[in-house]
Amino acid sequence: MSELALIGDLALIWIVAAVAGYICARLKIPLIAGYTGVGIIIGPHCLRWISEPGDVHVLAEMGVALLLFALGVEVSLRQILRCSIKVVGTAILQIALTVIAAWGLARLFGFAMTPAAGILFGWICALSSTVVVTKTLMDRGEIDAIHGRMLLPVLIVQDLSLVPVIALLPVFSGAGGANISQVVLLALAKAVLLIGGVLIGAYTVVPALLKPIVKSQHRELFLLTILGLCLGVAITSDHAGLSLALGAFLAGIMVSESPYGSQALVDVMPLRDLFAVVFFVSIGMLLNPAFLATHVFEVLVFVGFLLIIKTIIGTASAFLSTSNWWSALLFGVGLAQIGEFSFVLAMLGYQAKLLEDSLYNLFFAGAVITLVVSPILMNLVPGLLGRFASAKSREEAGIVGDGMGGHGLNLSGHVIICGFGRTGRNLGLVLSGVNIPYAVVELNASILEELDAENIPHVFGDSVSHLVLQRAGLARARVLIITVPDPLAALTISNMAREMNADVKIIVRAHRSEDINVLRAAGANAVVQPEFEASIEISRLTLMSLNMGDPIIQRALQDVRTQRYRLFQPDVAEASLAQLIGFAHDEFIGTWFVVAQSPIVGQSFQQLDIRRLTGVTISAVRRGNNLVVHPDPTFKLAVGDELYVVGTQEQLVDFEDTYRIIRFCPTSEYTSDDISPSRLLLEEA
Repeated sequence: MSELALIGDLALIWIVAAVAGYICARLKIPLIAGYTGVGIIIGPHCLRWISEPGDVHVLAEMGVALLLFALGVEVSLRQILRCSIKVVGTAILQIALTVIAAWGLARLFGFAMTPAAGILFGWICALSSTVVVTKTLMDRGEIDAIHGRMLLPVLIVQDLSLVPVIALLPVFSGAGGANISQVVLLALAKAVLLIGGVLIGAYTVVPALLKPIVKSQHRELFLLTILGLCLGVAITSDHAGLSLALGAFLAGIMVSESPYGSQALVDVMPLRDLFAVVFFVSIGMLLNPAFLATHVFEVLVFVGFLLIIKTIIGTASAFLSTSNWWSALLFGVGLAQIGEFSFVLAMLGYQAKLLEDSLYNLFFAGAVITLVVSPILMNLVPGLLGRFASAKSREEAGIVGDGMGGHGLNLSGHVIICGFGRTGRNLGLVLSGVNIPYAVVELNASILEELDAENIPHVFGDSVSHLVLQRAGLARARVLIITVPDPLAALTISNMAREMNADVKIIVRAHRSEDINVLRAAGANAVVQPEFEASIEISRLTLMSLNMGDPIIQRALQDVRTQRYRLFQPDVAEASLAQLIGFAHDEFIGTWFVVAQSPIVGQSFQQLDIRRLTGVTISAVRRGNNLVVHPDPTFKLAVGDELYVVGTQEQLVDFEDTYRIIRFCPTSEYTSDDISPSRLLLEEA
């Protein structure tokens, strides 16, 4: 059974980690704390359930490689270059001061026996959690606040600082004192050569390699190529005397500069998450619980150092980039925890024998506690300080953000089209004709070339991915169009989009009538069936061929539409112009308006003098279940009335602006069989 021992260990790790992760999620504790806790419990110091710890640690190396690869894909070279000098200076100052303070603390308690160990321990403490900080900022809507705009690039610089440290780890662990400078220079030279090769590959080799793979339309080939690049560059780096982790990070940088970076990250993330769990569990196995019992005071001091000293250092460093004390303090609080890559650096330092068992255990015990406490502080501190800060100070700090991040397309108030086939392409032409910005999410490589040629903003990737929609700017979009043919994918996208942006209008294409109610329940504002629309046009042409009059054709088609799209229509079927005004005219348009909180409430048509002021004609009014055609001039309007207004486009716009009245929209949430549009509008107001 020894041949299957590794499979059994993996099954045990993933099952127990899933249970621990679920518990942490319910308690709103970072999942890393649960994973590392699992490692302590099932590790060699407690239950000893893992039969082959060595094999598990080998798989943990895979987790490290995928973590660093994903980081490289997320952090593009262009994003690095966009960081301002002040923010970079803030990050460097924060790292330097934290390294010095942590080194001094370790020496004070006798944990750092060598300068290399002290510096490495300080660097581990200097890093902060990108996941914890980003999630907390997004939950609070402060991504675009001053401290949010500072924290994100500083976290990027922190993560990038791993590169020189990892490159020099073999030097610190194995070089002699006499030739240390020569070995350091040799290691740096190797790193420069490797980085140079990666940069050349990023702009030449990788795009040329991935382009035909993407065109093949086989997702598994794309994933295999990405993994091959990641592990191939990682192994090359390891053989060059650097490290596996550094090579994986540089491979991610290579892929990030191609148009396929977003989808590469989407495809790799499940594997990354699986093996990252193994990594965090494996480092938990190295912690000896007996250390906590004998060093309670040291652990509490270390936790206090991370929470208090890092806050002070972060706040002081922030004044390089801002003069707002509120933002500086929130910036410092945001950095007061240990980062995910601190665990990577700690494990590499432990394997290189730079960190003693006592120093490693001290770090680990304090790190898990800070990951749990830090999100609580980030939520509590703004409320506590709000009692002392003025409204002007809060406004200057930009505490209420709009959730705009620094990733993805730089668009706002745009339309997102998921799928650029015939339907999406025609919609794009319409939007371009009326100067409405739009972005395309597409997985077909041949279509990407067309989008590039026409300079249409786009994201390569699967619309089902949260990351891809985020990079398309869904949080800032006004409308989302889902044209994908797969009903399950359309359902998933609708659910996800509604969670990401509660206000976005979602219009979905559906092939089956039974999907309409399901998609509506998932958050879609409107569902369109192409086959049904084609049948309507065929019916219209058929009736015209039989010399049927326009009123008969319009009435017949409207009856069919009302039965099929009842959920998306106003409570009154839209009458034709011929029925309401006696003739049809190309320049005249008829549309419904809903009377909500408007100045016209309580006034008669005679008092409002609508025809003279705007030129439009009120052809019908619906109040409750009663429809009044050609209302009398003495008819007084009430909240909830629905007006059918006829006029030119300019006249309708003038009417809408003059009387501050709401035009009916079939994708608004007030469409229902049971509740009238106006009543729902009042409830929302």
